[in-house]
Parts: sequence; structure tokens; C-alpha cells
Amino acid sequence: MLKDYKGACHIHTEYSDGRIPVSDVITSAQDAGLDFVILSDHNTFLPKHDGWEGWHDDLLVIVGMEVSPRRGGHFLTLDTQPLTDNRYVDLQKYKYMKPGDCLDDVVSKGGTVFIVHPLGKRKISFSIVLKAWHDWEHNGFAGIEIWSYLHDWIDDLKLSNLWHFYKNPNLQIKGPDPELLSLWDELGQKRKVAGISGLDAHYRKFPFAKRPFFTYEELFKTIRTHVLLESELVKSDEAVQLICDAHKEGRCYVSFDLLADATGFNFIADSGERIYYMGDEIVSIENKIHFNINSPHRATIKLLRNGKIYNECEGASLDYSSAEKGVYRVEAYIENRPWVFTNPIYVR
Repeated sequence: MLKDYKGACHIHTEYSDGRIPVSDVITSAQDAGLDFVILSDHNTFLPKHDGWEGWHDDLLVIVGMEVSPRRGGHFLTLDTQPLTDNRYVDLQKYKYMKPGDCLDDVVSKGGTVFIVHPLGKRKISFSIVLKAWHDWEHNGFAGIEIWSYLHDWIDDLKLSNLWHFYKNPNLQIKGPDPELLSLWDELGQKRKVAGISGLDAHYRKFPFAKRPFFTYEELFKTIRTHVLLESELVKSDEAVQLICDAHKEGRCYVSFDLLADATGFNFIADSGERIYYMGDEIVSIENKIHFNINSPHRATIKLLRNGKIYNECEGASLDYSSAEKGVYRVEAYIENRPWVFTNPIYVR
């Protein structure tokens, strides 16, 4: 049985436009019961140079970076040791480069790339203009952000409903964008593409409000990525790499834990010869594959193949066998609200 660790990704701090100290991020994450957080300030690794990466009691802090060109889509990068070894590397150059050139540069230095807010977002009334990612033929990215709390929340936001959204933020969460899930399914039929979550957390306070729109502790209880590891996560030098590798390999799932803590959710495939987990690829198997899904809570469980519902049930488990090739993943809903979205198991 793989070990399940939950964390939050795509977090901004005072090192860019987050307006909150890393120490406060750490305290909020610990209070929310997280195992890890991934910071992603714009075009800087300064939090790592300043010693924030590593263990803080039982919380693991990982310093990533949101590469943010002005003329196109953004991406999160991890594992960029050559970039982080030298404090004086000019990472601000990415502002003026094309997105594809940024990606090429990061990958050439060993970085792992995840496209964030892939479809972009435009809310002129709130000064939000984020450009979409367009270069989907590029094979350099390892994954995409399939569910972002902030971008889900602002999707239907207007000046006329701002107060309602402020008072009841979690009621506005609808789940990953169907267009984005469809794109992810298409990409997965060509090659392995991991799906991760993001908060795009920023500290924002408005004059009329008594508290910020979102405290980080509140955000850290919402959409999380659960990574699955073969052994317990111990306080060692390898811990950061283990979490990063799980994201890269898609050995993880995304969940809205405010509905119910999804820890223990499991999706496996049994070929009769070995067990396959989320993110695994099954090649040249002639016999039927037996899929098994187990949930820690009763839910509507859907097994999808190439983006289409293949089987579903109401309960805490689903078993199904198939001899068809395809990209298999799972969605789960609690009382019709989106809850869990797993990475695929690929049958080639």
C-alpha cells in the first residue's frame, strides 16, 4: 500500500506578489495539517537561497518558481538545480522571452515543468488578465494544473455578486474546467501528462472587508494534491525530490478536501502479473485489466476512458475489467459536488 501525503501547490509570498511572509505560509500550512507546500513566486528562487526550503517541524517546504513571461502563458518549474545554485542568475529575463523559449531554457537546465492556469483568465473589472498556454505540441512539459482554486472561484465572479462570493467562497467551487479536462484527456492519449492542483494563493485585502478574501489557512483546507509514495516520508535530503518526482510521474490525485479528507483514496490496475498505480503505463498487455477504486467516503465514483464515462457507481468502491486500450482515470463526487480527480493509468 502506497503512503498518502497531502499538500498545497502554487503559493505566492512576499518574494513576488503574495504579500505574505514565508513564515506565515508555514504556520498556516501546519495549522491546516498539510505535509508539504510548494512555493511558486514569479521569476525568482530567492526563497530557496534564503534557506526556506526543507523541513519546518513536520512540514516540508519546496521552493518552485512560476516562470511568468509577459507575452504568454505561465508555468511552474521544479528541479532546476543549475538555476538555483547561483543566486545571481538573472531569472527576470523570462519576463521578456516567449513562453516556448522559456520552457526550452528551463528544460535544458533539468527543470520539470507544469503549465499553470492553462486556459488563461480574463476579468477586466478585477484587473485580471492571464494569457492562455497555446503551444500544446511542445513535449517539454511534464504536466498541467488541472484544478486551481482561485481560477475556479473567479470563473463566475462579477461586481454584482462580489459580496456573495466573498461571504461564501467555497460554494462557488464547481470543479475543473470541462474544456481543460478534455484537453488533458487528448494529451494523455499521445503521451503521459501529469495533472496537479494549484491554489494560486495571494494575500488580498480590500478596504471594505474586515478580513482578507482568503486567508492561507483557509485556502490550505480546500484543493490539495495527494502524492503517493512507496515508503514513509522521512526528514532526509531526498524528501524534496520524492515529492517532486511524484508530481512529475503523476503518482498523485487532486481533491477538494474541504468536502471530505480524501486521504486513502486509491485507484489501481491489476494485470494478473503486477499492480499498476496512478501515473503508470501498461504496454502490450493481452489479457483484461482489472481496475479497482476504493474511497474513504461514500461518493459517486466514475471510471473514465479517454474522457468518456466507462462505468460508475454510488458507494465506496468500484471494480471493473477491460481489455480496451485507453487513458483511464477516476472522478468522484460527494452530493454532486466535485471531490476527487485522479491521474490516469495508461493502457497502451
